[in-house]
Amino acid sequence: MADKIGIHWFRLDLRLNDNPSLIHLNKQVDKIIPVYIYEENIELGQATKCWLEKSLEILNNELRRLESKLYIFKGDPKKIINKIILEKNISSVSWNRLYDKHSIERDKDIKSSLIKKSVDCNSFNGYLLSEPWDIKNKSGSFFKVFTPFWKTNFEILSKKLVSQSSKKYNFYNKDIISALKIEELKLNTPKKEWMNKILSYWEIGESAAKVKLKNFINNKLSNYSTGRDRPDTDFTSKLSPHLHFGEISPKTIFTEVMKSNIDDDNKKKFLSEIGWRDFSYNLLFNYPEMTNLPIQTKFIKFPWLKDKKNLMTWKYGKTGIPIVDAGMKELYEMGWMHNRVRMIVGSFLTKNLLLHWKEGERWFFDTLVDADIGSNSAGWQWISGSGADASPYFRIFNPILQGKKFDPKGEYVKKFLPSLNRIPEKFIHSPWEMSIDEQEKYNFKLGRDYPKPIVDLSDTRKRALAAFKKISV
Repeated sequence: MADKIGIHWFRLDLRLNDNPSLIHLNKQVDKIIPVYIYEENIELGQATKCWLEKSLEILNNELRRLESKLYIFKGDPKKIINKIILEKNISSVSWNRLYDKHSIERDKDIKSSLIKKSVDCNSFNGYLLSEPWDIKNKSGSFFKVFTPFWKTNFEILSKKLVSQSSKKYNFYNKDIISALKIEELKLNTPKKEWMNKILSYWEIGESAAKVKLKNFINNKLSNYSTGRDRPDTDFTSKLSPHLHFGEISPKTIFTEVMKSNIDDDNKKKFLSEIGWRDFSYNLLFNYPEMTNLPIQTKFIKFPWLKDKKNLMTWKYGKTGIPIVDAGMKELYEMGWMHNRVRMIVGSFLTKNLLLHWKEGERWFFDTLVDADIGSNSAGWQWISGSGADASPYFRIFNPILQGKKFDPKGEYVKKFLPSLNRIPEKFIHSPWEMSIDEQEKYNFKLGRDYPKPIVDLSDTRKRALAAFKKISV
């Protein structure tokens, strides 16, 4: 009797543990074909491609250890899956769900076509703690404010430990016509040097994610509440890129954190960050145009400026505002940025420079290794004031005060802006306040060793408030 063969379609779930689709398929068939399909019509940022290539390599190595491999394809998933079905007489296909408009429409179409062919087809939640349709308010609608959303979600989740594992998978190990090698996807081009530099900062893959989570719980979580806002310290988990690519599941993180002996305040504060990710996808599912259009429609009329020079200056960390420039240097060098600093640089772009939040969102999408369509869009809408759960007032971060509060000795700034190493601590966040004599004393010249501010923070704050007033009448 011939083996029953099924396809697991890997997307943003590049792991073997706590993978609901794999676990299900393992019970239904004799052999699983692990498939990854690169869709050329799906836009990916350069940093994302960089991480993806390495993550696919690591997953492929793990599958080789299990006497199989990752079957790589490029093109239309529907055509490719149907081709494999015909070639290998496939009985089942399964995947873990995604929540953007394109993925939803694509998956519905594929599932419908497979059912018509009498191929068993299933999809699962392997990407979120709870799916957008799971969490409803008392009126039966979706939450538009984070705090009640997360309170409801947390109460449900905390009653059970939800991660799963499978003892042994039975993977397919024969050739498939037209399967590619990972390098044939040509992901690490054309900015190979920059991308390799980013890679030097990270351990990638499922095993690395497990180690990172363990180290975070053991060494950082107990100080998370107070340390998470400090870019000059290292108390964040840096799990976001692993979460984005599905190298670790949010359910595994939730389970392990809840099992730990850390106090509840720190547990809850950290898990709320994972909850924000769920909330972002709750918004994306219910506002599918959130990636391009403001959730608060009054912002359609907001008088955004167009200034290519200021935009480029911001992108490459040459604004003359130290905490902003340090953040943008960190982003370009590491493919990552501390969350507090993300808010500061975002506020500066949208409020002080009055440039459209989409400009920032696009740049982050291209340069972040954790460029997540839900969180990135929701975050930029929040900081610009146009999103859900935005402040009841038009919040404008003061980068000097933020720097003094969260990087008091300027250690974060100096790490990424070494030209400021020799100036006194009291001037580190506002070097333009140094007199000519003081600059000479410390062998530092504003405009030579570090740029002069491209805008006046006080004047541009007033301008932003006036612009907001125009759409609030």
